Amino acid sequence: MKLNTGKIILESERLLFRLHTLNDMDDFCAMEQDPEVRRYVGGKPRTRVEAEDRFINGPMQPHGGFWAMWATTLKSNNQYVGRCGLYPHYNEAGEIIEGDASMGLYIAHQHWRKGYATEAGRALICFGFNDHYLRRIVTTIDIENVVSVHVIEKLGFTLAQTEHGGHRSFYHYVLENQAYN
Repeated sequence: MKLNTGKIILESERLLFRLHTLNDMDDFCAMEQDPEVRRYVGGKPRTRVEAEDRFINGPMQPHGGFWAMWATTLKSNNQYVGRCGLYPHYNEAGEIIEGDASMGLYIAHQHWRKGYATEAGRALICFGFNDHYLRRIVTTIDIENVVSVHVIEKLGFTLAQTEHGGHRSFYHYVLENQAYN
């Protein structure tokens, strides 16, 4: 297992976005085990073993270029508040769509309703469009997650489609880089 040193990738007014380190594992696992956090992203909480595996083998570590879900911490005291980031957007054949990114905003339950998701989203949009010249950023949200829908719409995303599945349905949102229009 090789984890990085916590290099800061991006910052906003109150938040730092950096590579995850082993010191983040307990906070990360606490989020994965929290039924409130997991309610709209897979249903049931993960076990500690499952959470640790996701931490080590999931999108928390860079996957080429700038793609990763970064540790999101408070500037004021370096407290871990979640993980936010950009990662590849894949087509139905499993190929990366060039010029696109998927955005994830996962904030720990005790830090909800403080504007961190909106602030993180704004920073990631600027980073993706201005620094990496992305054409589009997309995100998928469980249709029952009205708070996340509100955040994404406030950030300017538009609903592209609704996907109805077996026991869960999702909204697919898109934000186009106006520099390409």
